[in-house]
Amino acid sequence: MTKEKSTSWKEERRKRAWALHQTGWKQKDIAEALGVTKGAVSQWIKRGQEGGEAGLGEQPKSGAPVRLSAADRQKL
Repeated sequence: MTKEKSTSWKEERRKRAWALHQTGWKQKDIAEALGVTKGAVSQWIKRGQEGGEAGLGEQPKSGAPVRLSAADRQKL
């Protein structure tokens, strides 16, 4: 059994912003079209420039690992 990789809608939005930027759209127009801030678009474009489309994928979650077991979390 193989597990297919699914992409989140957020990742697809970042990739769409990158594609629009590649075709010459301005950051403010991309932000307006996608309903996000210009700052978000700026960060996505930077990630795209540094890592290409692959750089726009999901990033590993930061923070401490979960310490409670599933049973303990259920009790809460």
